[in-house]
Amino acid sequence: MYKDLNMKNILLFIGIMLVLAACDTKQTVIDTGVSSPYFDGTMMEYLRSDKYNWELTVEMIEHAGLTDLFEGTVDTLPEITFFAPPSYSILRFLWESQEKGDAESYYEKVEDIPVKLCREFILKHVVKGKHLKESIGFRNMSYYINEEEQDGGTNFTCLNGNRVIAYLQRESYAGVADAGAITMYLFSWTADTYVPLASPDIQPSNGVVHALNYGYDFGNI
Repeated sequence: MYKDLNMKNILLFIGIMLVLAACDTKQTVIDTGVSSPYFDGTMMEYLRSDKYNWELTVEMIEHAGLTDLFEGTVDTLPEITFFAPPSYSILRFLWESQEKGDAESYYEKVEDIPVKLCREFILKHVVKGKHLKESIGFRNMSYYINEEEQDGGTNFTCLNGNRVIAYLQRESYAGVADAGAITMYLFSWTADTYVPLASPDIQPSNGVVHALNYGYDFGNI
């Protein structure tokens, strides 16, 4: 009985989080616990230092055999950009796999995901090199980001082969267009969908982490 109550409480909490994420169309901030965007350590050390946001993300990286990539010890990839999926997104992916009732894709924990699939998932979110927000192009406001005429933004091919475009856009302020803060967005050409970003430019020693929003549909990038 107590186990059932605890599970109901967990589901209620996650439901509230999803509603909040769905209602917020602006770029939100993941509390990384540090006031500076710089982290004195590798990307893997940064992720391990924040279990609240990244515990399952770390588990996926380790299960996929990609720890060396995030520690910066791969000679051909000394720096990477990671569009980082938070633990909440991965947890929701696990629960949804259980609800489908398909024995071949039923995952209760990260270790249940086949290593090859886990590796593909993680590499969908990794780009070679360090690409900060300041290096991203602005969207040509005359066109939607996915229109053929769009010549703004910055295109990337992730290590798993999927294609995304990051772009900047100046928000309105007090009803005045283009008078507000500059916000970074992400669109996936491969999945044909907008990918919700949260906190950009977290900088460990071997690259940059652009944290995705809690409402991100894991793998849909």
